[in-house]
Formats: sequence, structure tokens, C-alpha cells
Amino acid sequence: MIGIATALLAALGLLALAALVLLLADGVRTLLHRRRQERAARPLLLRVATRREQADLLVLHLQAPRRARLPAFAAGQHILLRVPAGPAGRILQRAYSLAAWTPRPHRYELGIKREPQGAASPWIWDHLKAGSELQVSRPRGHFVLEPAQAEIVLIGGGIGITPMRAMLHAALASGAPRVLLWHAARTEAELLYREEFEALAEADLRVDYRCLLSRPAEDWSGRRGRLDAARVLEAVQQPATADFYMCAGSALMEALCDGLLVAGVERSRIRFEAFGLPPGEGVSGQTVALEDGREYVMAGEPSLLALLEAHDAAPASECRAGTCGQCRVRLLSGEVRWLLPAGVEMAEREILTCVCAPVGDVRLALAG
Repeated sequence: MIGIATALLAALGLLALAALVLLLADGVRTLLHRRRQERAARPLLLRVATRREQADLLVLHLQAPRRARLPAFAAGQHILLRVPAGPAGRILQRAYSLAAWTPRPHRYELGIKREPQGAASPWIWDHLKAGSELQVSRPRGHFVLEPAQAEIVLIGGGIGITPMRAMLHAALASGAPRVLLWHAARTEAELLYREEFEALAEADLRVDYRCLLSRPAEDWSGRRGRLDAARVLEAVQQPATADFYMCAGSALMEALCDGLLVAGVERSRIRFEAFGLPPGEGVSGQTVALEDGREYVMAGEPSLLALLEAHDAAPASECRAGTCGQCRVRLLSGEVRWLLPAGVEMAEREILTCVCAPVGDVRLALAG
């Protein structure tokens, strides 16, 4: 009996030890996961290595101190720049696509268009010089190049060429059989990276680069007009199996998507990312009341987010194009006009302040 009892106690001890080991392992996994999350949320301190201007386009190269390797990213992702461009030097965050891809980056390249009515881009143009330091997020975003064995079609409108360039780099590195790159711009000066694309197309038979201008000079000998689905498809070898990626203004992307769908392209093969609001005038005179009693009056701002940012009352935001969902609020009363469609699922009476403008007086409940 004593022997049996001793064996039982030993077995129970082993079970308790195993349970303790499992508990400790689970705690270690939880701790490591929390540390990874904290590390991912921690901004990077980068330095401007070079800057280059082309018309109203600015190309920046950012690198870490001592040129350390930077976090890797998927082609198509973006980073957030934190700049003191708000009222009284308040920090604003703006998302910019990474314009070049390599599996082991030591630099991040950005293409930034100067928006005269914007808050961040004029500050970036005027203040970021070679040697300037700034905080940026780690790369993020769901608009990425997916593995493909068939033809890849990349479409950039204006400054929307930046993620397309990164995707071109990644597609060629992955062995894509063919890449068709379209760049639609207004003027020749806006054809960012044109010389590089032409050289790639000449050196690599897999690359077909095509550009066209909507407002060309008289001596422009290239393609003229506006890009549409018919023009895109005329150069696609196998439309049924090709994957389409586009980044442009909302009107162009909506027209292209509709045209591609009508032509028989499956919706799952079309991926896109908007880079901002369509051009238009802001609204004035409407009162925007918050649930806590604060009230502001629209004075020409293009969106509710712009108004709230001007008064240091804005919710968190990232994409500013209706796709990340961070700036959602609840509309308690009144009506709004959607300037871009929501790219995320929304609950009843929820709106996205970055792509909504008040039709009349409104009352909002901020999250949190």
C-alpha cells in the first residue's frame, strides 16, 4: 500500500510539474506576443538621406541612423509620417506609399505630391531637408501584391504610381511572366520614374510600360486622353487570368473597375487603393456639435475630419480615403454626404469623418 501511495504521489507531482511548465510556456508566449505588438507600434526615428523635386512631386529617401536595416514590407504597403504641421505645431499623421521594394531595405523611398490646400505636404516640402529627422511608423496596409503565376497589370494615376513602382520591383523579383504598367497623368512633368520604367521595358521583355497624358503639351508625341478600361485591356494578353492593381483618384478607379467588370474580369482579380478625396470645394456654415458639448462651424474644410483636426478634436486617422476605418464616429443627428465610398464595414449610423461632409448641422459621438 505504501508503494502504491508513493507512486500516486509521484504521478501527481509529475502532472503538477507538467501543468506548471505549460502555464509558464503560455505566459512566455503571451509576453513575447505583447512585446512584438509593442515593438510594432513603436515609431522609427529616420533621417532624410536625399530629396529630389520634380514639378510638384517630391521624392524622399529615409534611412535609419548608421544606415541600419529597416523593417521589411510587402510591396504596396505604406508608412505614416508624424510631422508638426497642425495648429500650434500639433503632430499630424499622414500615410505615404513606399515607392520602392527590396527584400532587405536600408532605405524607404516616398513620392509626395504638394497639395496647396493640405496641411502636411506643404510642411514636408518646406521643412524636410537632407539630414532632417522625423518619426515614421513601421510599414503597414492591406493593399499588397499577391503571389501570381499569370500576368500582372499595374495602373497608377498621378502620384498613385508610387505603390505601383514597388509592386513592379517585387513582381520582377518573384519571376512574374509579364507586367503591364500604365501611368496616367496630366502633364509630362508628372510622369514620375518615367526614365526608369522606359529603361526597364527596354532591358526586360517581361515589362510593358505605357503612359498617357490628359493635358499634354503640343509637342507631346505619346498617348493622349484619359485612361479607360478599353485602353487598359488592349495591351493585356490574357484578361481572364490577369491580376489588376490600381491606385488613383476615386473617379478614375471607379470608371476603370466598372469597365473591367463589364469586360468580364472577375471582381476578385481587381484590387485598388484610393489616395485621397476627389478635388472639390469645401463646405461652410454648417455647425458640427460633439456629444460632449463642443461645437465648431465648417469654414471651407473639405471633410469633417479636416474640421476636427483644425480644432484639435479629431479621432485617430490613417488612410484619409475611407479604407482604414479608424476615424469612424456615430452620427447622432443630421445628414452627411459621402465623398468616397467606405472601404470597411460600417454599423448603422456610423460614418467616416475623412470622407464625409455635413449637408446641414450635425451632431457626432466620437468613439472611446
